[in-house]
Amino acid sequence: MQRDLRHADHYEWFSGFLDARGAAVQVRLAVAGTALSMAVALLVLLTGSGGPQTQPYLGMTWAAVGGGVAGAALWLARWPTRAQSGAFAAVTTISITLACLAYPDPLAALLGCIAFTTIGAYLAFFHSSRAVLGFAAVAAAVAAVPAFEMVLAGRIALAAVDYFLVVQANIAMPLAIFALLRALRGDLARADLDPLTGLLNRRAFHTQILAMMARYPQEDGYLLVALIDLDDFKSVNDTHGHIAGDQALVAVADALRATTPPTAVVGRSGGEEFLIADVTSSRDAAQRYQEVCDAIAVSGMAVTSSVGTALAPLDALSQHSDDDLVDLVDQLIAAADRAMYRAKRNGGNQCHHHGLWLTPEPRRDV
Repeated sequence: MQRDLRHADHYEWFSGFLDARGAAVQVRLAVAGTALSMAVALLVLLTGSGGPQTQPYLGMTWAAVGGGVAGAALWLARWPTRAQSGAFAAVTTISITLACLAYPDPLAALLGCIAFTTIGAYLAFFHSSRAVLGFAAVAAAVAAVPAFEMVLAGRIALAAVDYFLVVQANIAMPLAIFALLRALRGDLARADLDPLTGLLNRRAFHTQILAMMARYPQEDGYLLVALIDLDDFKSVNDTHGHIAGDQALVAVADALRATTPPTAVVGRSGGEEFLIADVTSSRDAAQRYQEVCDAIAVSGMAVTSSVGTALAPLDALSQHSDDDLVDLVDQLIAAADRAMYRAKRNGGNQCHHHGLWLTPEPRRDV
């Protein structure tokens, strides 16, 4: 797990983390404001007497201004995708590079490389350690150019100290942020997991459903929820003891991991009850959840299950606010729960589909 977190891209997780805590809008505006302020700073330098005066340096600086404006526009428009975020980081890095290399005063250009720390911090928050290290190498290489010019001018000590400080800032701060975020992510991940089965707990299951739906805005398709309840599980504990019961729950969790798509969200809601959610393009996908019953029945732990499924159109759900979506997901789970009890009344070890759940109209502010 630690190895995965060390090299993991934080983008989806950290975006969901911010959104779940109501901070996404503020962060989006802060990133946009930072990009725009850097563009404005370059415009100020262009008007000064010590700024770039000749081609191609004027063109390089104006290109850097354009990169800052483009980055600000991206973040003002919407929360970007992971690919757009990577492009934003690349364009911003290129813009800072152009601005620093275009400035005629090498000392000012070297100090200007401190601006790289902003994009370094961004990469540490949202992307991988490899991205942070690759960026740090770029920042060090760019800073070396004005530092070398200072050495040629005889300012060796000042060049060495300033270069060291710039490189230190561009390496130490992003890596410190990344290490802190990795520790936070690990702690939060463990808090989101059921300690016995390693599946998501019910709270985390709800959070992951909302994050999954955010990745499919306004798309055709359905949110499918399945509720699994083990048949007569009390007799397993009474007959074989609670250790055997725990082993059965772990075996069921393993069976669910093996039979569900990699895109599915799988959780244990408590006791002998499990939940699955997934986005599907077909209403017939719910019929395949008989495979879940079959997998549990042959898991080697002498348990069977009753499964209920229900689905709702994504386009209808997307019209609701996040607060309403939490209630709607609970109602969809309740529909799957009713279908599960229907399967249990029919003898268990089978799947029953509730059908298409009709999403209520979104509330309108008056």
